[in-house]
Order: sequence, then structure tokens, then C-alpha cells
Amino acid sequence: MTVLSALVGDVDYFFEKYVGKAPLHRRDVLRDLGAFVSIEDIDRVITGSGLRTPGVQLAKDGVVVTPDRYVSRSTLGYAGLKDVVDPVKVAQFYRNGATIVLGTVNLLLPRLHEVCKDIETELGHPVDANIYVAPPDTRAFDVHCDAQDILVIQVHGTKRWHLYDEIVPNPGGGTVVSGLDPDAPSSVCELYEGDLLYVPRGMPHLVRTTGSSSVHVTISVNTMTWADLLRELIQEILRADEFAVPLPLGRNVAERIGPMVGRYGDLIASALAGRAGGDALHRTLYGRTAFGEPVRAGLLRQAVTGTPTGMPDRIRLRPGVWPLVTLAEGADGARITVGTSGFRVSARVAETCRRLLDGPLAVQEISPDPSEAATVAETLIGLGMCAGEDV
Repeated sequence: MTVLSALVGDVDYFFEKYVGKAPLHRRDVLRDLGAFVSIEDIDRVITGSGLRTPGVQLAKDGVVVTPDRYVSRSTLGYAGLKDVVDPVKVAQFYRNGATIVLGTVNLLLPRLHEVCKDIETELGHPVDANIYVAPPDTRAFDVHCDAQDILVIQVHGTKRWHLYDEIVPNPGGGTVVSGLDPDAPSSVCELYEGDLLYVPRGMPHLVRTTGSSSVHVTISVNTMTWADLLRELIQEILRADEFAVPLPLGRNVAERIGPMVGRYGDLIASALAGRAGGDALHRTLYGRTAFGEPVRAGLLRQAVTGTPTGMPDRIRLRPGVWPLVTLAEGADGARITVGTSGFRVSARVAETCRRLLDGPLAVQEISPDPSEAATVAETLIGLGMCAGEDV
């Protein structure tokens, strides 16, 4: 069972019936997923990690609290800092009815980060997580919609979600939706500990606590659009010398360059067609900074202590790594690349390593030469691309 299937059930059915169309409410999914975040984890993040804005946001009754009201001066070595979150002030705002929002908190909680990266691997789009800590009988925001598909997991207490069917096309993040009666939702979902709620991108919602405090995790699927992809591709294309030619000097420049626009448009179209191959698209799509860091827990310990002491029998790609792997074959073989790290291998080994995209791979299958197979596996592990199957 994958993380995504533990949350939503049958993944194919979820894609067909719910994604982008309708909310999904499932009871008690944490029984299958297991504990991945606790109140103690959240307390440690707020009180003991030296958080800085905008890592924490506070909101109450549709108003976002300005950060200067809950930060204090601090130091890091000899450097003075002005934006360090003050846990005492945050706790006081919470007691007075403000919701605490921890943004992209998966980067501080290893198990939650692994959950996000597992989902990211299945969906092929960047995934991160926020945590919302709300006092009883409050709301943080007005009716709004998100630019992401979200998976909400209720960790503590209860929370009431008012959902409205009028999905907003091409929404911006946190878009306030006017013209809807807050007291006349299309449906109401009461989330209890362990429940899952999927809310499609652009679906307006209003969220309240009732008689208890609430903690929920929102896993956001930051869906990339065609505009995102084409923008990245065209920016790369425009670095070519032919687009650095200056426009002509003189009067009536606009009239003079009119006939030339089509020619440059054709050059862009031709260059786009040339980038339609899988490896080129992978470099553009999955090299985006939105994907953030993959799961690399244990990599430094491995370097310091020399573990693992023996080569594992099977290796797997670390969560969040597989989309970044590109195999660019050339006359002298191929190159396995993740971000800025990579190394050359034979074309035969490269083709075998492609199978890592589908799941774990036996080390002995990498190459008929046991020495080469072990060297490639050791390099993949050392660069943080792979880990032993059981790690």
C-alpha cells in the first residue's frame, strides 16, 4: 500500500471521480498511514527550532496578524536577527483566538517530509505540507479557495469544513471568494481525528473549530500548469544568441519589426518541438526549485560513520529523487543526473538504472560485472540518489 492509497483508497478511482471535481471525505485513514506528526513535534518546532518568518503565520476572523507582533530580536553567532518567532507571543495569540499556521513544515519534520515526497513521487507534482493549530470556536480565514489540490488530515480534535460547489477556474493561492453565503454551503464535513478530506483546487471553503481545539495537516499538491512548463522552456530557449540580436534603430521601429515577429515565433516553436523528448522535459519539469529537497535522512551519518558496512542486495530511489533522474546518452555512454550531481556510466548500465523509476533494483542486475555493479550502486548511494531497500 502506498501513502496515497492509504489516504484516498483506490488511486485510479480517486483520479477519475474526485480530482478536480468533488471533495472526498474518508474516516480513520491514520490507522493505515500510521502516526507521522504529533502535538509534541509541533510544540518542538514552535518552541525549539528558532523559526523565522514567514515560517509561522497567525490569523483570526479573516485577518492575518502582522509578523512584527509575534517576533523578537535574537542572535545567531555574531549576527543580529529581527524576525525570530517568539513562542511566548505565539502562545498568547493562540489563547486569544488566533490560529497558528506552520508553512512548509515538512522540511522540519522528517516523517512528514517523507510522506510528502512519497505522494510527490506518485503524482509527479511538487508536494509540501502546512500545519494548522486552532483554538476552540474560532475561524482563521474567510471563504476562500486554494491554488492547490489539498489533502487534509485531522491529527487532533475536530474541525468543521463548509464546502461550496462553485469551483473557481485558475485560482490564486488563498483567493477570497465573494458572493457566497457563509451559512449556506453545498456540503458540510465534520473531521475527527484520523479523518481525510480532499478538496479540489479552486473549491471555496470556510473552516471553523467548534467545541474543541484542532490540529490538522494540509498536504498541498502544487499542480504545475502548461503556463509553468512553457515559461520554463521558453526562458531557456531565449538564452540562445539569435534572440539576443538588438531591434533595429530609427523611426517607426514597431512597423519595421512587425513582419519579423512571425519568424522569431517560428524559431521558438521549432525549439519547443526539439525539447519534446523525455529527458529534456524531465530536466525542465523536475529540475524546478518547487520540488525542494528529496528525503536524504541518514546521508551524513553514513558519510561520518562509514555505514552501511555492507552493500545492500537491493537499492531504491530516495523519495523525491526519481523525477530528477535523467539519462543523457552520448557517444561516450550516458550520464545519470540529479540536480547538479551526476556521473557517467555505460549506456547499458544507464538503461538498467532506468528501472529504478519503477521500483527497487537488485544490485547484481545493474551490470554483469559484479565490480561495476557495486561501484555504480555505491555511487548512487553516496550521492544521495538511492538507499538500501530497507533503509
